[in-house]
This record gives sequence, C-alpha cells and structure tokens, in this order.
Amino acid sequence: MKPSIGLTTCLRPTEDVHHRVKQMLADETIHFVYVSRQKKSIEQLHQEMGLPILVVDKRRLDLYPIGQSTSFFFHPSSAVFRIKQIDAGGKDPLVAIGQLSEGMRVLDCTLGLGADAIVMSHAVGETGQVTGLESRTETAYVVKEGLQRWTESYAPITEAMRRIDVHMKHHLAFLKECPDDSFDVIYFDPMFEQTVTESTHLDPLRTLANYESLSNAAIEQARRVARTCIILKAHFESPLFEQYGFKRLRRKTSKLHYGVIEL
Repeated sequence: MKPSIGLTTCLRPTEDVHHRVKQMLADETIHFVYVSRQKKSIEQLHQEMGLPILVVDKRRLDLYPIGQSTSFFFHPSSAVFRIKQIDAGGKDPLVAIGQLSEGMRVLDCTLGLGADAIVMSHAVGETGQVTGLESRTETAYVVKEGLQRWTESYAPITEAMRRIDVHMKHHLAFLKECPDDSFDVIYFDPMFEQTVTESTHLDPLRTLANYESLSNAAIEQARRVARTCIILKAHFESPLFEQYGFKRLRRKTSKLHYGVIEL
C-alpha cells in the first residue's frame, strides 16, 4: 500500500502551481490527498489531515513531516562547490576513493539529499550512469523532482543532476534483482542519529531519515553486484568499517570518513 501524503499549494498559488498540482495528482507512483490551502497554516493542515504535508510552491516542493514546522526541500547543497572545485583541478575524496571516471556505472544505495550522487554523476560523465535508491517514498519523490527541475547557473551541475536515475526502493530488494557485476561502484551512506545531530544542514531530515544500519545480506549482495569496489561513508566512530572489512580513508578535518572494499 502506498503511503498517503497531503498535497496543497503555497498561500498565493499561480496558474503554474495549480497545473503542477494536477500533474502530481495524476502520478500513480505516490498517493496524494489534495486539500485546498484556504490560508490555513501547516500546523492546521497537520491537525486536520494527520498526514505529512507537501506544499507546491512557485520554485520548489516543501515537505513538512507531521509535527514539524521546518520543511524538507531539495537543494544540490555541497555538490555545487565540490563540482566547481573538481573542475578547477581540485580533488574530491569520494571521487578519488572510488576512482570514478567517464563511463562508469554507480549505484548509490542511500540517496538522501542527493549531493554525493550529483558529484558522482559529474565524475562519470555523459556516458556513465548513477542510479540512486531511497527507501522513504516522501524523500525520494522530493529529491527526484528536484533533480529534474532545479537549475544551477553552472551548467555541468544541472547536467549531472538530470542524469541521475532515482528509484523509490530499499537497497537490499534492488540489489537482489541485479545481475552479477552490473555496477562498477556501489556506495553506502547510512544515516545515523549521531551523524544527523552533528550535521545541522540535515536537520529537516531528522524525522524522514531511515536509520536502518547495513546488513550482512546487503554487503553480500553488493559484493556480487559491484565490479570494482564498495564505498562506505560513516561517522568516524562507526563500527561498520571494521565490521564489514572496509579499508578506511581517515579525514583529519571531518568527522565523516570513507571506507572501501576493493573487489
């Protein structure tokens, strides 16, 4: 059964906003329950509907989880300066540890806000492919729409966003359906309470995040599906690096470290 999400407009909707609402209501991948805004506050809509509320604004979608007054919305975030840095001749630790290059296929098993996927999409270029998985339907929908609609003044960022293929699916279920060696690199960035607490830019994601840890089954499937390596990003105190045999790349200036299993 598809989860239900309340759908409404901003307080002063344009014709374009109303048109987009109609398009979204016709989308069969998600169950929207439309409610006329009528100058009601988000708190009032939460009380009336008992559902998370997705607001269609003139430029973006704002998702308000139940009981939350702060919205979750898509933004390319750190991908903007990271890609500009790469193009200026700098190095990105994720691109470096995965040895990502033109034409590679990457599976991002924990898409989240999508910043890492955008950077990886830029690294593998037009002939490559990044597939992003997100198990929370609400998060996946907002990010998928954002990747296709957000426009940056620096064209390579916009192009990288448009190439990402988003699936609303749990990574284990997806991996089980993949043929052997069907991706070059598989990436995991599991969300932990400790990580969220120390990363203020992730605050809107608190009630939406999937805090499920990695599993033996997921790593086993990833070893079968990945051709060159499996990458993990986690808090430096995470036990997952040692638990699953990731070779750690320590970062003195960050509490988030990368690890790699070379295949």
